[in-house]
Amino acid sequence: MKNSHILPIVFCGTFWCCAHFLAAQTTLKGRVLNAENREPLGYVSIGIPGTAAGTVAAPDGSFELDVPAAHASDSVFFSFLGFARRAVAAADLSAQNSADVALQPAAFTLREVVISLGPDKKTEVLGEDKTATRMAVNFAINDRTNQNLGSEVGRRFKINKPSVLENFRFFVASNDFDTVRFRINVYELRRGKPGDNLLKDNIFVTLTGRQRGWVDVDLRPFDVRVDEPVVVSVEWVFAAGKGRNLSLPIAMPRPGSKHFYKYGSQARWKGFVSMSAAMLLQIRQ
Repeated sequence: MKNSHILPIVFCGTFWCCAHFLAAQTTLKGRVLNAENREPLGYVSIGIPGTAAGTVAAPDGSFELDVPAAHASDSVFFSFLGFARRAVAAADLSAQNSADVALQPAAFTLREVVISLGPDKKTEVLGEDKTATRMAVNFAINDRTNQNLGSEVGRRFKINKPSVLENFRFFVASNDFDTVRFRINVYELRRGKPGDNLLKDNIFVTLTGRQRGWVDVDLRPFDVRVDEPVVVSVEWVFAAGKGRNLSLPIAMPRPGSKHFYKYGSQARWKGFVSMSAAMLLQIRQ
């Protein structure tokens, strides 16, 4: 592939991860629960912050996380929208064959954005619609799919007036999994990178039968109101059946655009200017 500008995302990250998994490691197993009713919590982001050691809990709350020896004394963080983030020492988890981790529900408030929609209301579509590109950004690591769950691709959308987010579209270039599930996130922009999630509820999108192409997500039921730039992202949270390839196309140069990538559920965000995934955001002002 002639993806020279995507090397830090696709190839270098993958090679580093292969070396990471070949080193001495401990596999942590357990289940995430709602502390109030002890019911399983699926799709919880799990990992060691700032590293590639991360995954996402299965729909039944179960998880497996490979932790390299170098991070055996670190804490594993568990985070899920609507619940307080929790840190648990990796050593405490490894001391049990299968540990239950309970998360406490947490109330939170979002900054209120007041929008007055008159008869001259305006609808606008922002983003990049080019899909026939020679470059792509990969979600999956061959043969280690459960250890790259939580990888995330996003795009900055320049909004400068009070707006309601109506629809989000993204294009899947390759997908050979029987079933994949994504979580759509909307982040405030903080110091040039994604900050707090602006959503009150999780938004999941499921693709079956190796579906590719454009995927539409209706955002109107979630009443997302913003008045400044945001990052909308696609996070990979579930896969079923055998598969090796899952990617989004990347177009460049795209002056004024900014692409974001996160390698795993608790990894750091990386930003790339003049680059964009095929993503469109419809807003109403």
